[in-house]
Amino acid sequence: MLRLLVALDFSDCSPLTLHTALEVAARAAPAELHLMTVIAPDPDDLASMSSSEHACDELRRLVEAERGHHGHSTDVRLQFSAHPGSSPAEIIVAHARAIRADAVVVGTHGRRGLDRLLLGSVAEAVVRHAPCSVLTVKPPLRHVHVD
Repeated sequence: MLRLLVALDFSDCSPLTLHTALEVAARAAPAELHLMTVIAPDPDDLASMSSSEHACDELRRLVEAERGHHGHSTDVRLQFSAHPGSSPAEIIVAHARAIRADAVVVGTHGRRGLDRLLLGSVAEAVVRHAPCSVLTVKPPLRHVHVD
């Protein structure tokens, strides 16, 4: 059974990343999708469990919306998790090891230049350090009309 770790950050690229992961899983069914997100720790939130539960609910909503639009194999088992931390790449890689993922699916924002230098690239760090293959999903190109 194929075991995919799908790392989502609720950005504009997340629906496409999820769609891609569901397509791969449907072709390989039966499969397991471990959908995860990393949430920034909130020192003022003593009930961080509620943040994790809220993030998992958001992951479930993304899946329901995707399945509603496109329909996907029901022979794909889903698991949801939210991990507090400030280093998403390290957490994703650690979770990939923990679940013995066959592959990680992660979106990339396609940043270049100074933005990439300042913000870093979670996807790039995951590609470098993951114990398995990594499928990166780019957002669609936006065409700009120039007069």
